[in-house]
Amino acid sequence: MDLRGGNFRALRTAILAWLFPGLGHISLGLVMQGLLLGLMVWGLFFTGAYLGGHLYFLSTLDAGILSRIFWFCNVGNGLLFIVAGYAGVAIQDSPMLQFSEYGNIFLVASGLLNYYLMLDAFDTAAGRKS
Repeated sequence: MDLRGGNFRALRTAILAWLFPGLGHISLGLVMQGLLLGLMVWGLFFTGAYLGGHLYFLSTLDAGILSRIFWFCNVGNGLLFIVAGYAGVAIQDSPMLQFSEYGNIFLVASGLLNYYLMLDAFDTAAGRKS
C-alpha cells in the first residue's frame, strides 16, 4: 500500500476510528454520523460492562479458542478497551450475575461494530465510498 497522499490520510483516519469510536468519521467532516455511530459503540460497551460482562486480555488467552476470539473482538474497542483494563472495569468474570453472558455479548458487539466503523472510515477517506 502506497502511503503517500490519500492512502496516508486513510490510514490515519482508520487509526483514529479504532482509537476513539466515531472520531474517524468526525475527522472526515461527517460529524453527525461520527457522533451517532460513536455513541452506539460507547453505549454497547458501557451497557455490557454494566451487565457484568468480562473483557478478555492476553493474560486470559489460555482459556481456549473462544477466549482468543473474544479478545480480538474486545480489542476492537480501542481506547475503551485499554482504559477499562487499567481502570479495572469489566475485568473480573462475574458468572453469578444474572446478565453477565449478555454483557459479554454487548462487549464483543461493540468491538466488532467499531472494527466495521474503522473500515468504513478508511474506505471513505480512500475515496472508495462517498
